Amino acid sequence: MKSEFFTRGKLIFALSVMLFSSVVMAGTEPLDPTWVRPHTDFSKYTKFLVKPLNLSDVKILRPPWAQDDPIEWKLETMALDAIQNIFQDAMKEVLEADDGYPLVYLPGEDVLEVDVELLSIMPYVRPGSSGKEDGYEIVTLGSGEITGTVELRDSPSRALLVLIEGQRVAGEEYKQFTRENNIANLKATFAAFAARLRAAMDKARGK
Repeated sequence: MKSEFFTRGKLIFALSVMLFSSVVMAGTEPLDPTWVRPHTDFSKYTKFLVKPLNLSDVKILRPPWAQDDPIEWKLETMALDAIQNIFQDAMKEVLEADDGYPLVYLPGEDVLEVDVELLSIMPYVRPGSSGKEDGYEIVTLGSGEITGTVELRDSPSRALLVLIEGQRVAGEEYKQFTRENNIANLKATFAAFAARLRAAMDKARGK
């Protein structure tokens, strides 16, 4: 059976689970990296080159309680452009606000490249579900578990400077399974990541 994980005009539950890894959390604390290149002078970077969100090889995983579901859990990509737009808009709005860090499209000596890849998604509800069961609204604490990586690179050389990876539950509140809630969750999570990235840059530059 074909899943309706993405359908035109209906950014369903998938949007709220297509998030980042452990770096995406509420608040504006600086990022907690897995690895940092020794002796890197981050203070020289004043701009960001944000690559499109990498969803090229994301896997969808079933939670333990859904292993026997006879319906296929499938990831389709009809609305990836919409996801990319929300991601880029959130990054631009947060990073550039109040004389922050301009987003550019070409490498430069003062440009830090940001590359985010989503590796896997474990939704709590089967993609394509209506959001109701036996006439009742489905309400979950968060949307699912996601695993991903963030790479920060020197843009001219593409040398890896920071690697961040991990797993995280997407969402921190009980919410009904609705299009509006999931889009809001997606926007908030992208904005939270951008805020933490900005806080890390501020710290490196002594702001």
